[in-house]
Amino acid sequence: MIRAHAGWAVLCLAMLPATDARAQESGAVDTRASVEQRIQQLEAQVGGDSSAEKQSVILRWLADLYASAGRLDDAERAYEQILVFFPGDAATTNAYAIFLLEQRHAPERADSVLHFALSWANALPEPPPYIGQTYALRARALRALGRCDEAVAPSETALTMLDEDATEEALRVKAACLAETGHGDEARACYLDLIGVTGGANPDDISAFVALLTAATGSVSADTVRREIAAAIEHSRAERRATAEAEGAVLLEMRADDGARIEATLRRGSTGRAVLFVPEPGSRRSRYTPYAQLLMLDGATTLTVDPRGHGGSRCDSLPDFPQLSETHRGRVADDIATAIRYLRDEEHIPLDRMAVVAAGAACAHVEQAIHEHALSVAVVYLSPVFDPSDLALAASLSFRPLQPTLLLASSEDVYAIQSLGYFIDETHSDQTTTRVFTSAGHGVTLLRDPARYLVMSNWLERALAVGD
Repeated sequence: MIRAHAGWAVLCLAMLPATDARAQESGAVDTRASVEQRIQQLEAQVGGDSSAEKQSVILRWLADLYASAGRLDDAERAYEQILVFFPGDAATTNAYAIFLLEQRHAPERADSVLHFALSWANALPEPPPYIGQTYALRARALRALGRCDEAVAPSETALTMLDEDATEEALRVKAACLAETGHGDEARACYLDLIGVTGGANPDDISAFVALLTAATGSVSADTVRREIAAAIEHSRAERRATAEAEGAVLLEMRADDGARIEATLRRGSTGRAVLFVPEPGSRRSRYTPYAQLLMLDGATTLTVDPRGHGGSRCDSLPDFPQLSETHRGRVADDIATAIRYLRDEEHIPLDRMAVVAAGAACAHVEQAIHEHALSVAVVYLSPVFDPSDLALAASLSFRPLQPTLLLASSEDVYAIQSLGYFIDETHSDQTTTRVFTSAGHGVTLLRDPARYLVMSNWLERALAVGD
């Protein structure tokens, strides 16, 4: 079944061909011809004898490309077709609902598809992945419809799902609804919780908090607001520290080369080996938690990291990855290098006993980190997405050191399969192992199946056995 992953639109646009880009009078680059070219290429792959899983993944890419080209009717039909194949799929429903809320401005239709997905999920023996976000989006749709009295319940349900993405959405809706229904004190506490977990990265949340305080008192002290926000952020970090310590892990705060605060979770093993996990752009390190725990139990030291713009590494100057400046996006590779050096210098793990696991477009950031910082380590790439027009990536691959490499992808994941071919053609390495599965999803989702996780863990065992 198709599973959503963070940054679909970012990844679609990253894979656009560089040809046919024209400068407009404004000086901006016109990529419309490139978008239409990619759309035509993908449309040719829909239908025929292709499996439902493959068609669904292609349609998911198409939905984002249609939306970026302003073809909203086509985007909507693409989402609807996916749900014909897999009715009630939470990941697709969530993406469709966001499209309806943000681009169609149709909260009543978003509420309808979300309600159907929740009814479907409630009939299953256990909650499916991503259903926490479905509850949070239902709350958002209800609020947009002016039904705040109904929106609080699904937001509270989302908060019980232990899904960090759902938590932020749910807190945002709950705080706004509490404020709108006259529950000022509860709304204030809710906004502070939200600002704490996001690191104050969203200026709209802070503006809403200030507006709430101003409405209650008529004026507000800027110093007081800053102190409350700082305290909320530190409280949230303290809670994350406590959670990590409760499972025998350590919450780390590293400093990147430019001083940016980078948050990570360290789980110390006993074998002198280490695995660093890097999330896909727009995701967060917690997606890797169960796999980091399993590898730690097998003796490996594991480090899950949030580069700038991700999870716990966000702040007022480093917001969510899609809002990061190009300068900061270019420094994500430096953050990865910082984490590798930490394992080498502070945990004393030799580079030849170390591997990096990354997903999607983050794989290109890892290649850049390895190349620019001369850090030769083994790598595992889950559904890698490489842009052939990226000159920095091309240089990294051209001068790539010989190192064990495992490439994992699902056969229906169009861009991942293309990227596998591009990587192999550019590197010509006999140390690269490729495994392609069927209907396995994208990125971290590949590891949900125990047999596919074992492919990775057994490969890591062999690749890091230097000197044993």
